[in-house]
Amino acid sequence: GLRVKNYRRYFAFALTLVVILTMIVGCQSPTASSNEKNSNKKNGSKDESAKAEKKKTLNLYIPNYYNDVDKQQWTKVVEKFKDLNPDVNVNVATGDVQVESGKLPTLLQSGVEPPDAILMNAGPGRVSVLSDVNLIQPLNKIYEKNKWKDQLRPFAYDLISGEENIYEVPHMIDAIGFFYNKDMFEQNGINVPKTKDEFMKALQKLKDAGVSPITVGARNGYAIGWLFGVMLESVAGTEKVEDLLYGNGKWNDPEIVEVAEMMADWVKKGYITKESVTQTQPDSKFRFLSKKAAMEAEGTYLITDLADQKLQSSVNTFMMPSFIEGKTAKPVGGIGLTWVIPTKAKDVDLAEKWFNFIISKDYSDIVLNSPDYNFVPASKASVGMVPAGDVLKSSMKDIENGSGYNPSVFIGVETKEAYYQNLQGLVGGLSTPKDAMNNIEAAAEKDRAAGFKLNKK
Repeated sequence: GLRVKNYRRYFAFALTLVVILTMIVGCQSPTASSNEKNSNKKNGSKDESAKAEKKKTLNLYIPNYYNDVDKQQWTKVVEKFKDLNPDVNVNVATGDVQVESGKLPTLLQSGVEPPDAILMNAGPGRVSVLSDVNLIQPLNKIYEKNKWKDQLRPFAYDLISGEENIYEVPHMIDAIGFFYNKDMFEQNGINVPKTKDEFMKALQKLKDAGVSPITVGARNGYAIGWLFGVMLESVAGTEKVEDLLYGNGKWNDPEIVEVAEMMADWVKKGYITKESVTQTQPDSKFRFLSKKAAMEAEGTYLITDLADQKLQSSVNTFMMPSFIEGKTAKPVGGIGLTWVIPTKAKDVDLAEKWFNFIISKDYSDIVLNSPDYNFVPASKASVGMVPAGDVLKSSMKDIENGSGYNPSVFIGVETKEAYYQNLQGLVGGLSTPKDAMNNIEAAAEKDRAAGFKLNKK
């Protein structure tokens, strides 16, 4: 489990924003639509009004939909919950659920009545921003009451439970690896690589054929972070990455510098397309989906795009083979999205009911039977279930033995900024591998001095 101690000095910016943005957020109340419903009820017959009054309303706040496919999935999920709980109305609002943008702290600090449950971007450095200033509440009692520890995948529970209090219920686990265009592989006589040599030969073969091997949207730090995370897992290995995040490992240790050198080398050799340094992640995704590049490091989030563009049968995913003798590289991850309850939530009982549903077999049945579902559920109920979609099937199989780590969601504020900037500099040829890693380590030192520390269960 993870939590971050004494890390308050970084929140000043987000909390300053509160004062400025409270008025703006007031216009974006997640409960606005339920208030409208209530006013409409009063205009209806007294009988209808009495029936409706008996129903409680669960207010949820979730990330903006990727596309219509995503929106339809949520509609199905909410309908199922309502079937199982006919006495509950559900009001879903969507918005920016990132802590980094300042929107979530602002929403919770404003005078607006908060939702009962929020699905936010996960990671110890994010959740602690809210818990350290008491914007979300500890869930220890309801964890014990519902035995949630036994209902979550052990990997997911371990990531959230290292401190005295637990503040979140994991929604899904990230599984980041290489997505690849099947026909581009076939046309060039390439099978999915199982070893280091096969992988390196595949890169060269694609390059020789005039095909761009790897595209990345390096202008977005998180996307270059995905690629570096995949390379770290394969080349340095899970244990080294754990030492880096939880132990005494340093960003300028030789094993980490070696990964940076490999990334710089791939740029020189043209394995990573030269456009990568100037393109955003959406640009890179478009390049990959329109077959201008053979591979992209991504999470299962891409699946809704594949469904939207009818590309499910022509794209699949694999994990970069381990470069360490006798090891198998795991998909890179952590908890991607997680549920929290605001301290001032109106109905904690309804939020608890919703969380019980999210980690139930009923929920996994609905989502995993949808061929375009794009997440690996964090629940034990989903283990061993076979999803309808081939791409998710590959990811769920890869993650059966746990996951590696996407560093972006496990590092402090200073480290993350340096991590993104220096990886961008590496791809752009503006920085040497050694300098880039020294810069990230210097930022990590600042975070440690400020009290940033992760504890693992």
